[in-house]
Amino acid sequence: MNIKASQLIEKIREIHPEIEKNGVQVTCYFEDKTDSWVVGLSFEDHELETRLDKADAEDCLGGRKCVHLGVQIGRFVENYCLRDDVCPTGVRK
Repeated sequence: MNIKASQLIEKIREIHPEIEKNGVQVTCYFEDKTDSWVVGLSFEDHELETRLDKADAEDCLGGRKCVHLGVQIGRFVENYCLRDDVCPTGVRK
């Protein structure tokens, strides 16, 4: 499967629509050195960078599973956005 960064970013926004609604910036690029996708999230002065191997990215975009990506991004949203209701999601800590 030939994956594009824009596809992964779109999937991230689909899984966690609150990130776009609240100004969380998402970046994504393929890193040849580690043979993995690097996904970056930033909100105000907080940043998270996580890696997703090609098989996980293919599974996620193929509709099979998005566990790694969903969990990592969910943690970022919980830790930095839900704090003090900065990113209102309807979810309370």
